[in-house]
Amino acid sequence: MKVVSVVGKKNSGKTSLTIKIIKSLIKRGYKVATIKHSHHTMEMDKENTDTWKHKQAGSQVVVGIGSTTFFNVRNIIELDRLLFLIDLIDDIDFVVIEGFKKYNYPKIATSPEVVDEYTIKEVDSFKITSEEIEDLIDTIEEKSYGITNTLYLNECGYNNGDAIAKEIIKGNINTEELDSVDVSLSVDEKVVGVNEFVSDFMKQTIIGMLKTLNLKNFGAEDLNKVEILIKNRDE
Repeated sequence: MKVVSVVGKKNSGKTSLTIKIIKSLIKRGYKVATIKHSHHTMEMDKENTDTWKHKQAGSQVVVGIGSTTFFNVRNIIELDRLLFLIDLIDDIDFVVIEGFKKYNYPKIATSPEVVDEYTIKEVDSFKITSEEIEDLIDTIEEKSYGITNTLYLNECGYNNGDAIAKEIIKGNINTEELDSVDVSLSVDEKVVGVNEFVSDFMKQTIIGMLKTLNLKNFGAEDLNKVEILIKNRDE
């Protein structure tokens, strides 16, 4: 899963550019998720609906299930954890973020004030052409990456996600060179990166133990995706 953010000052065309990026990525066959950042409260449902009443009554997490499913969580969730949860819920190729300009993810800037060392392209959202959008998607494919602190590339001596991210943006590292890992880990709601060796060790150990169980009775014998939650609490 790769991440890219669209950042810029107010009324600089962030939303319109974000929509164009989403549509272009989907047209290329990618599965896309989005995150919208706002400094204002965003309600998922209307006042006086059942789920609104649940939250007003004090429910910490409200889940609505119907033609769509949404989670309404009272606490603010850090960006990296949101990305981890998205990766846990679905097999996503790209997460397109609108906002979060202070984070160390590859950025498309719609105004010069927000350009920094993580900016991979500055564009005029109001004048960008269809051809330029396609070039922009090429750049996103090449220079976007996953959750920063999960990036490893032992072959070149890097084991610091932020340092690797900067080298990817400079064009000195190709994302295809990064450690290939199948394990995503979160400890105390903090995303913890693991390198290829640790990922393989954890994967083979857990898969080996699971194979001793009668998973067929649960309809889970394929072992395509394993999710484990360990509550390490004192008795």
